[in-house]
Amino acid sequence: MSQKVLKVIGIVALVCALLFGAIELWVYKNREKLFLSAKELINENLNGNLEIADFKFRPFYGGLGLNFTLYDIKLTDTLYNVHHKPFLEAGRIHVAIDLRRILSGDIQVRNLVLEDGALKMFVQRNGYSNASIFKSEAQKKNKSQKRDPDEILQKLGNIRFVNFAVAYSDSVKEKYYGALFHDATNIVERTDSSTNASFTGSVLFNGLTFRVEKGGFLMNQETTLALALGYDEDEKKLKIYPSTLESATHDKIGINGVFDFSDTIKIFHLNFEAKGIAVKNALPLLNQRLQKQIDSIGIQTNVDTQVKIAGILGRPGLKPQVDVHFETDTFRYNLPVGVLRKMKASGTFTNRADTTKLADVFNSRLIAPKITGFFETIPFAFKLVVNNFRNPRAQIDGRIEADSTNLGALLDPGRYRFKNGSAKIDFHFSGSLKKFYNAGKDNFDGKVSGRVSLKNVAMDYLPQKVRISKINGDLTFNEKVMVMPNLRFYDGQNMLFVRGTLVDLIPYLFGSPKPLRANVDINIPDWQLNWLETLLAAKGSSRPQARKSLKLSELLDNAIDKMEIVAKLDAKKLRYRHFTGRDVKGQFTISNNAVRIEYFTLKAFGAGNVRLSGEMENSGSGKLPHLAVRGKIANADVHSVFYSFDDFGQKALTHQNLKGILNTDFNFESTLNNNVKLVPSSMKGLLRIDLTNAYIINFEPFMKMKKLIFKRRNFERVKFAPIRNDFRLTGQEVEIAPMEIESNVLTLYIDGIYSFGNKTDINIQIPLSNLKKRDSTYVLDPNNPEKREGSKIFLRAVDENGEVNIKLAFRRKKKDKSKDEESEVKKLEDIER
Repeated sequence: MSQKVLKVIGIVALVCALLFGAIELWVYKNREKLFLSAKELINENLNGNLEIADFKFRPFYGGLGLNFTLYDIKLTDTLYNVHHKPFLEAGRIHVAIDLRRILSGDIQVRNLVLEDGALKMFVQRNGYSNASIFKSEAQKKNKSQKRDPDEILQKLGNIRFVNFAVAYSDSVKEKYYGALFHDATNIVERTDSSTNASFTGSVLFNGLTFRVEKGGFLMNQETTLALALGYDEDEKKLKIYPSTLESATHDKIGINGVFDFSDTIKIFHLNFEAKGIAVKNALPLLNQRLQKQIDSIGIQTNVDTQVKIAGILGRPGLKPQVDVHFETDTFRYNLPVGVLRKMKASGTFTNRADTTKLADVFNSRLIAPKITGFFETIPFAFKLVVNNFRNPRAQIDGRIEADSTNLGALLDPGRYRFKNGSAKIDFHFSGSLKKFYNAGKDNFDGKVSGRVSLKNVAMDYLPQKVRISKINGDLTFNEKVMVMPNLRFYDGQNMLFVRGTLVDLIPYLFGSPKPLRANVDINIPDWQLNWLETLLAAKGSSRPQARKSLKLSELLDNAIDKMEIVAKLDAKKLRYRHFTGRDVKGQFTISNNAVRIEYFTLKAFGAGNVRLSGEMENSGSGKLPHLAVRGKIANADVHSVFYSFDDFGQKALTHQNLKGILNTDFNFESTLNNNVKLVPSSMKGLLRIDLTNAYIINFEPFMKMKKLIFKRRNFERVKFAPIRNDFRLTGQEVEIAPMEIESNVLTLYIDGIYSFGNKTDINIQIPLSNLKKRDSTYVLDPNNPEKREGSKIFLRAVDENGEVNIKLAFRRKKKDKSKDEESEVKKLEDIER
């Protein structure tokens, strides 16, 4: 049985082979006639000239059928001699005509291979198109009989392009498309009602330009295409089945869609999808405008995206609707104040945000409902909405939450140390993303607002050993100012309550040259002054460099150094070393490591009132701090004045030696050491005193004077009449203008130099009228001219080996007078014995 079957099959195969061989033989013998028939068929539909250098019949090349190869083909339109651009050029065209259709008189191209050539179609500015080559003269005369273009396409089967370029340019609509097919094949399958095509191969796109001012898509991009197309003749729909475009970087873009030609309104839908495509790889596929817009954002990451495009064909002024969904992989973004790390975003874009209006760039909107990441080490989340992509306007609402663990990592740990607490920032931004800050004009195109909540924060600023804790309060801010309505913190000894404003913080963070300015009111219930040592502490010649990544740390360092602070001060009590005051009020300015005291008033030195102004400056760079003070003290206890100021850095006349009420106007300046103590050699000033009810107690120079004269008088407790005089300070020397000192022990006149060092040299004149005894009943009688008359004893208070000694100073104008003076001194000594 099987043998019979095999014989039947063999006979059938032999018959078929003989039949096909006969057909091939017939075709071969009639090849020229058939070729001429095919050429005539082509010429029937041409309005131009077809040149073929040669052709060869290749009966079995590409399978059974009429197979031949054309060489050096050139197809031109009727105006070729004017524009010199051939419609078609090819080194070789391989044609395979369906043998079955030939026998029925219907010529059908089964396979077509175009090699080493180009197809160039164009529309000139005058409207002429070389596509007119397909319109015959007969069709021009009788349009009602023109051949259906679909009929021509239906006669084409599979097409393969090998090193073949295709280009289309429309100078009227300014649309330009071009591609070089390295090796691409279009396989066609037809049924009664549909035609399906599969186009695959490697293609170099020269560009797809829809609008010249925006640039072209796929400019000089190598791709691998796998397109599946289908046309349903009944439904009049062209369908793009799920297909792919693979770029040179091996990123795959999925494509599908539908073009509906069933109605006069030809609607189309196109969908694109990419998984994990890198932004840097996607940018070259887009036009120049989109490249610049996306690249200007500065985001480099991988993105999953789906794009849906819907529009109407043949309506140039009607833009298609574009809807995009995207989801990014993690990425980082650099800001002037630091780096946003591990960011992730997802959202949507549409160019028809308002559905009652047409799709347009002005009707565009991007929404990213949740963008998360870390500002350096601090987690954040915010919502982004961008409207109007011609001039993008953004709305950003977000929150940043931090605690001592990640705040410490945010700033330079060599300068800042956070120990406790948390901070929360809620913010809103509305404005331009492209030009939010204009550095040239130093202004903003947008609005910023927000709130900072600090809860129990503790931190150290290590360079100047500042330690503050219990930082609590809410701060509000916008693009111009930060408002502190209720900030409070503890500096280690004092609880401070601060309210005020900080101006131009955000402009400073974006590079504004404006200095930061703070205006604050500070209330300190009980002020233990511990700021001067910090403010005037020694500064190194250079600051330790923070890590490059810690931009915010560097900005804060510069802000602290350069900030101008205008502060009003209110304190019930003030203490600094031996100084105490109450009811303190003042205003001062801190700028560039200097303090300028506008006014400073308090009650101190017993029932005294003090008003000061002046400057303290600490420029650093090896220079010591400098103090300049002007002031007025009224009704002050002189004992308390000397005690409060550590006896002004000298040990000769101390607070233990003084009593009395002091009123004075003064100006004083001095260099300070880094322990905030006066450097005596640098002191300068003028002191105008009014000292009443004054006593000098156990003053060593007076005790030494007692050994010379008036040994029985009470030099241990010397009471003075009111003293009014000017004292000029230069270095450690006080220049004493001539003055009278009327006391209960004697009247004397002094002038000279009192030194805090070793240059004391004071002239003392003691009128001989002091010979009269003075006891407890003596009434002070200052400015009595009779006491200035008559003979005097002259003494000198001179520093000798670190001690002030008083000795006679004889005036030797005449020898006899010197003897008389010695005699008078002897009498004084005898009286006191």
